[in-house]
Amino acid sequence: MSKALDLYLIATRKKRYVIFSPTNLLEACEAESDDRIRRFTSWFARRPNRIIAWVGRVLQAGHNYYEKLEDRIDPMERVLKAMASPSQLDVYYAPAQGSDFIRVRFESILRRQRFKHMFWISLDTFVCIVIAAFTPFLAPIPGPNVFFYYPFLRWLSHYRAIRGTSNGLRFSAVEFKSLPELGGLEENLESRFDRNAIRGLAERLKIRGLEQFLERTN
Repeated sequence: MSKALDLYLIATRKKRYVIFSPTNLLEACEAESDDRIRRFTSWFARRPNRIIAWVGRVLQAGHNYYEKLEDRIDPMERVLKAMASPSQLDVYYAPAQGSDFIRVRFESILRRQRFKHMFWISLDTFVCIVIAAFTPFLAPIPGPNVFFYYPFLRWLSHYRAIRGTSNGLRFSAVEFKSLPELGGLEENLESRFDRNAIRGLAERLKIRGLEQFLERTN
Protein backbone atom coordinates (compact mmCIF):
# COMPACT_ATOMS: atom_id res chain seq x y z
CA MET A 1 0.00 0.00 0.00
CA SER A 2 1.74 3.18 -1.18
CA LYS A 3 -0.79 5.87 -0.35
CA ALA A 4 -1.37 7.60 2.99
CA LEU A 5 -3.24 5.91 5.81
CA ASP A 6 -5.73 8.08 7.73
CA LEU A 7 -5.57 7.68 11.51
CA TYR A 8 -7.77 9.32 14.15
CA LEU A 9 -6.36 9.87 17.63
CA ILE A 10 -9.43 9.96 19.89
CA ALA A 11 -9.68 10.55 23.64
CA THR A 12 -12.31 8.28 25.20
CA ARG A 13 -13.33 8.02 28.85
CA LYS A 14 -10.77 9.21 31.40
CA LYS A 15 -8.71 10.72 28.55
CA ARG A 16 -7.60 7.31 27.35
CA TYR A 17 -6.48 7.70 23.75
CA VAL A 18 -7.14 5.16 21.01
CA ILE A 19 -6.06 5.07 17.37
CA PHE A 20 -8.81 4.49 14.82
CA SER A 21 -8.69 4.01 11.06
CA PRO A 22 -11.71 3.62 8.75
CA THR A 23 -12.73 0.06 7.95
CA ASN A 24 -12.35 0.46 4.20
CA LEU A 25 -8.71 1.52 4.59
CA LEU A 26 -7.97 -1.38 6.92
CA GLU A 27 -9.58 -3.81 4.50
CA ALA A 28 -7.38 -2.49 1.67
CA CYS A 29 -4.23 -3.05 3.76
CA GLU A 30 -5.41 -6.49 4.89
CA ALA A 31 -6.19 -7.56 1.33
CA GLU A 32 -2.54 -7.08 0.40
CA SER A 33 -1.26 -8.81 3.53
CA ASP A 34 -3.79 -11.66 3.44
CA ASP A 35 -2.89 -12.37 -0.18
CA ARG A 36 0.68 -13.07 0.88
CA ILE A 37 -0.52 -15.23 3.77
CA ARG A 38 -2.83 -17.22 1.50
CA ARG A 39 0.00 -17.84 -0.96
CA PHE A 40 2.18 -18.98 1.93
CA THR A 41 -0.40 -21.43 3.32
CA SER A 42 -1.32 -22.68 -0.17
CA TRP A 43 2.33 -23.47 -0.83
CA PHE A 44 2.42 -25.61 2.32
CA ALA A 45 -0.88 -27.34 1.49
CA ARG A 46 0.46 -28.42 -1.91
CA ARG A 47 3.61 -30.08 -0.55
CA PRO A 48 3.88 -33.85 -1.16
CA ASN A 49 4.95 -34.46 2.44
CA ARG A 50 1.84 -35.49 4.38
CA ILE A 51 2.66 -33.62 7.59
CA ILE A 52 3.66 -30.39 5.81
CA ALA A 53 0.51 -30.53 3.66
CA TRP A 54 -1.55 -31.07 6.81
CA VAL A 55 0.01 -27.98 8.39
CA GLY A 56 -0.91 -25.97 5.28
CA ARG A 57 -4.53 -27.15 5.35
CA VAL A 58 -4.80 -26.38 9.06
CA LEU A 59 -3.43 -22.87 8.54
CA GLN A 60 -5.80 -22.24 5.62
CA ALA A 61 -8.85 -23.26 7.63
CA GLY A 62 -7.59 -21.46 10.70
CA HIS A 63 -6.93 -18.22 8.87
CA ASN A 64 -10.47 -18.11 7.48
CA TYR A 65 -11.90 -18.67 10.95
CA TYR A 66 -9.47 -16.26 12.61
CA GLU A 67 -10.51 -13.39 10.34
CA LYS A 68 -14.00 -13.55 11.86
CA LEU A 69 -12.63 -13.32 15.42
CA GLU A 70 -9.84 -10.78 14.96
CA ASP A 71 -11.92 -7.62 15.31
CA ARG A 72 -13.34 -8.84 18.62
CA ILE A 73 -9.94 -9.70 20.07
CA ASP A 74 -8.44 -6.21 19.81
CA PRO A 75 -9.87 -3.64 17.36
CA MET A 76 -6.80 -1.41 17.60
CA GLU A 77 -4.53 -4.31 16.65
CA ARG A 78 -5.96 -4.16 13.13
CA VAL A 79 -4.96 -0.50 12.93
CA LEU A 80 -1.42 -1.17 14.13
CA LYS A 81 -0.94 -3.90 11.53
CA ALA A 82 -2.17 -1.61 8.76
CA MET A 83 0.50 0.95 9.69
CA ALA A 84 3.26 -1.34 8.42
CA SER A 85 2.70 -0.69 4.71
CA PRO A 86 1.66 2.93 3.83
CA SER A 87 4.09 5.59 2.64
CA GLN A 88 2.54 8.28 4.85
CA LEU A 89 0.45 8.53 8.01
CA ASP A 90 -2.10 11.34 8.43
CA VAL A 91 -3.08 11.63 12.10
CA TYR A 92 -6.25 13.63 12.85
CA TYR A 93 -6.87 15.01 16.35
CA ALA A 94 -9.20 17.33 18.24
CA PRO A 95 -8.01 20.98 18.24
CA ALA A 96 -8.21 21.28 22.05
CA GLN A 97 -4.69 19.84 22.18
CA GLY A 98 -1.66 21.11 20.31
CA SER A 99 0.22 19.09 17.71
CA ASP A 100 3.27 18.70 19.99
CA PHE A 101 1.13 17.13 22.73
CA ILE A 102 -0.59 14.87 20.20
CA ARG A 103 2.73 13.75 18.72
CA VAL A 104 4.02 12.77 22.18
CA ARG A 105 0.78 10.97 23.00
CA PHE A 106 0.74 9.17 19.65
CA GLU A 107 4.31 7.94 20.07
CA SER A 108 3.59 6.92 23.67
CA ILE A 109 0.67 4.75 22.53
CA LEU A 110 2.81 3.10 19.87
CA ARG A 111 5.62 2.33 22.33
CA ARG A 112 3.18 0.86 24.83
CA GLN A 113 1.47 -1.22 22.16
CA ARG A 114 4.79 -2.45 20.78
CA PHE A 115 5.87 -3.62 24.23
CA LYS A 116 2.52 -5.38 24.74
CA HIS A 117 2.77 -7.27 21.45
CA MET A 118 6.43 -8.14 22.04
CA PHE A 119 5.41 -9.70 25.34
CA TRP A 120 2.61 -11.74 23.78
CA ILE A 121 4.66 -12.84 20.79
CA SER A 122 7.26 -14.30 23.14
CA LEU A 123 4.57 -16.40 24.83
CA ASP A 124 3.08 -17.48 21.50
CA THR A 125 6.54 -18.44 20.26
CA PHE A 126 6.93 -20.84 23.17
CA VAL A 127 3.46 -22.32 22.59
CA CYS A 128 4.13 -22.76 18.86
CA ILE A 129 7.40 -24.59 19.58
CA VAL A 130 5.66 -26.97 21.97
CA ILE A 131 2.81 -27.63 19.53
CA ALA A 132 5.24 -28.11 16.62
CA ALA A 133 6.86 -30.91 18.61
CA PHE A 134 3.49 -32.67 18.71
CA THR A 135 2.70 -32.10 15.02
CA PRO A 136 3.45 -35.72 13.98
CA PHE A 137 0.85 -36.88 16.51
CA LEU A 138 -1.73 -34.21 15.60
CA ALA A 139 -1.51 -34.73 11.83
CA PRO A 140 -3.56 -37.97 11.77
CA ILE A 141 -6.47 -36.21 13.50
CA PRO A 142 -9.19 -35.45 10.88
CA GLY A 143 -9.93 -31.79 10.21
CA PRO A 144 -8.11 -28.65 11.39
CA ASN A 145 -6.79 -28.63 14.95
CA VAL A 146 -7.49 -25.41 16.87
CA PHE A 147 -4.58 -25.98 19.24
CA PHE A 148 -2.18 -25.71 16.32
CA TYR A 149 -3.37 -22.83 14.17
CA TYR A 150 -4.61 -20.33 16.77
CA PRO A 151 -1.24 -19.71 18.54
CA PHE A 152 0.54 -19.46 15.18
CA LEU A 153 -1.97 -16.95 13.78
CA ARG A 154 -1.80 -14.92 16.99
CA TRP A 155 2.00 -14.97 16.65
CA LEU A 156 1.69 -13.70 13.09
CA SER A 157 -0.76 -10.99 14.14
CA HIS A 158 1.51 -9.79 16.97
CA TYR A 159 4.46 -9.73 14.58
CA ARG A 160 2.57 -7.56 12.10
CA ALA A 161 1.45 -5.25 14.92
CA ILE A 162 5.07 -4.86 16.04
CA ARG A 163 6.07 -3.99 12.49
CA GLY A 164 3.29 -1.41 12.33
CA THR A 165 4.18 0.29 15.62
CA SER A 166 7.88 0.29 14.74
CA ASN A 167 7.09 1.81 11.36
CA GLY A 168 4.99 4.53 13.00
CA LEU A 169 7.73 5.39 15.50
CA ARG A 170 10.52 5.72 12.94
CA PHE A 171 8.38 7.18 10.16
CA SER A 172 9.32 10.69 9.05
CA ALA A 173 6.19 11.02 6.88
CA VAL A 174 3.70 11.50 9.73
CA GLU A 175 1.46 14.54 9.38
CA PHE A 176 -0.72 15.74 12.26
CA LYS A 177 -3.95 17.49 11.26
CA SER A 178 -6.43 19.26 13.52
CA LEU A 179 -10.04 18.16 12.96
CA PRO A 180 -12.67 20.26 14.85
CA GLU A 181 -15.36 17.56 14.59
CA LEU A 182 -13.34 15.30 16.88
CA GLY A 183 -13.75 17.78 19.75
CA GLY A 184 -17.49 17.15 19.93
CA LEU A 185 -16.94 13.42 19.63
CA GLU A 186 -14.57 13.38 22.60
CA GLU A 187 -17.04 15.36 24.70
CA ASN A 188 -19.69 12.81 23.79
CA LEU A 189 -17.48 9.90 24.83
CA GLU A 190 -16.47 11.56 28.09
CA SER A 191 -20.03 12.03 29.32
CA ARG A 192 -22.12 9.44 27.46
CA PHE A 193 -22.17 7.24 24.37
CA ASP A 194 -24.60 8.84 21.94
CA ARG A 195 -24.83 6.40 19.05
CA ASN A 196 -26.83 8.77 16.85
CA ALA A 197 -24.27 11.56 17.24
CA ILE A 198 -21.38 9.20 16.53
CA ARG A 199 -23.15 7.75 13.51
CA GLY A 200 -23.90 11.25 12.21
CA LEU A 201 -20.27 12.32 12.61
CA ALA A 202 -19.05 9.21 10.80
CA GLU A 203 -21.44 9.88 7.92
CA ARG A 204 -20.34 13.53 7.63
CA LEU A 205 -16.68 12.58 7.61
CA LYS A 206 -17.36 9.53 5.41
CA ILE A 207 -15.47 7.13 7.68
CA ARG A 208 -16.67 3.56 8.11
CA GLY A 209 -16.60 1.52 11.30
CA LEU A 210 -16.29 4.34 13.86
CA GLU A 211 -19.32 3.40 15.94
CA GLN A 212 -18.40 -0.28 16.15
CA PHE A 213 -14.78 0.55 16.99
CA LEU A 214 -15.72 2.90 19.84
CA GLU A 215 -18.22 0.41 21.25
CA ARG A 216 -15.36 -2.06 21.77
CA THR A 217 -12.73 0.39 23.00
CA ASN A 218 -14.61 3.09 24.94
